[in-house]
This record gives sequence, C-alpha cells and structure tokens, in this order.
Amino acid sequence: MEPSEYIVDVDQTNVNQIIELSTRVPVLLDFWADWCEPCKTMAPVLEQLATDLAGRFVLAKVDIEANPMLCQQLGVRSVPALKLVVQGQLAGELDGAQPASVVRELLTPYLGEDMAEEEPVDEASDFLYQIQQARHRGAYDQAIEALKGAIEADPEQLSYQVLLAEVLMDSGDIPEAEAVLAAIADGEAKKGAENRLFFVKQLVDFETAEGENGTGESLQYRLAQNADDIEAKYYMAIHCVLAGETESAMEMLLDIVKRDRGFKEDGAREALLKMFDLVAGDPAVNHYRRKLFACLH
Repeated sequence: MEPSEYIVDVDQTNVNQIIELSTRVPVLLDFWADWCEPCKTMAPVLEQLATDLAGRFVLAKVDIEANPMLCQQLGVRSVPALKLVVQGQLAGELDGAQPASVVRELLTPYLGEDMAEEEPVDEASDFLYQIQQARHRGAYDQAIEALKGAIEADPEQLSYQVLLAEVLMDSGDIPEAEAVLAAIADGEAKKGAENRLFFVKQLVDFETAEGENGTGESLQYRLAQNADDIEAKYYMAIHCVLAGETESAMEMLLDIVKRDRGFKEDGAREALLKMFDLVAGDPAVNHYRRKLFACLH
C-alpha cells in the first residue's frame, strides 16, 4: 500500500468502503476533533505507527465535528477514541490519549504471526507522548528535566529543543524559552515555536500590566460592554490563539485590521500573518488569507 492508502479520512460517503476494507486488513478508526488537545497529542503517535507498519493496518481518521451522525451510529461519546474493526466487526477499543505501546498492543493480535518480534516499540513516540501528557497535567518541571536529559543524550535532535522551548513557555519561563530558541540555528525548525512565543509574550506583558483586568473574563466583559473596544478585542484574540480557538482569533484580528490599521502600528495584521504560519495546516487559513488580501487591496 501507498501511504495515502493506509492513512485515510472517513465520512458518510466512504465509511461502508472502509468497513469492507476491514475484511482484508485491520482498520483502526481514530475519532478526533480540532479543539481536542489530547487528539493532537495522539495524532502523530498513530500516524507514525501506520507509517512504521506500512499497510499492516489502515488508520481511518474521523472528524467528529464533520460527522456527528457517524459518531452517533458508532457510539462515540468522547474523544480521542479508537475503535479497531476486523472482518467487519468491532475487535477492540480505547478511550483517551494512548501511547504507541498501548495502541500496538491492541493491534498486534491481528497483524500476523511474530509481529511483536518484527516491529519494535517506537521509544521516541512513547517519550514524546509522556512529555505531552506531563504538559497536560501541568507537570512542567518533570517535562523540562526529561527533555534536557534527552537533549544531552542527542544534541542533534532539534525537535527536542523546540519542544523544550514550548514547555518553558507553558511554565511561564519566557527568558529561558527565548534563550533555547536563540540557540537553534535552523530557522524553519523553530518557526512555529517562535510564532507562539510572540503571542505568549504579548499576553504576558498585557496581563502583567493590567493585573486582574488582563484576564480573559475581564476582556470578555469589556467586549460585552463595548464591541468596538479594539484593545480588548486584540488581546481576546491572543487568548483565543493560545487556546486553539483559531477561527475566532482570526475573525477578531481581521476585524481590527478593517477598523484600525494604526492600532499597535498595524499589529493586528502582523499577528494574523504569524498566526497563519502557526496554524498553517488549518483549513481556515486559506479562507482568512483571502479575506485579509481583499481587506488590504
């Protein structure tokens, strides 16, 4: 199989074909949502497994927002959720984000003889999974210590250095995050983290200056009182960027560009451009690029 054949998107139009496919090869249904952080944690783990096993099973991805009826039919109530289908029947399922080792354990009985011996556990995927889980728990010191150890053991692994900068941002240690990124020579490798750092610094500076008036709740109140409060809208947009509410953030920033190019010296446009890079894979990016172009020209 080609990669496009063993990692597929599922919707109502092709679900019957996918179930039929399970009579020839195991199919792992991955139910996810764009707003679900654990889904984002698990996605690269699943895709790496599918790549490593190269057609021994099919990873079938189901966006629950786009396919609510399909999720209802298959009994999906929360995400992330995995359902393994073999010979047209449910052979196993997992709820919540899982490391590669657990997913592999679910798959192994259906992958052919001696599969466990043929395919070693992907330790790197499991390590990254544990780091992401520590981030979700707020165990930043634990994640930072583990990443520093991994970097010491493999200083050429730039992804560990970029991830360390991300965790340092989570912990609020902005100067150290800046220092880590400054030491990375590969501009493309650190571009996403640098863009996120831009938004983190903006919000930290604002919250430090405003105190209780700089919280998301306070900004929402200001906007409820005055929908034309440009400053409140700008920093609310940044809150949304960091919370993963991409379309809301882009809509607010675009509105500021339309209303006041002078605010923060065209800062809303700059923030939009950085956001486009930060969430480059989001389908909404092309839509808002066109809207920004139309607004500027």
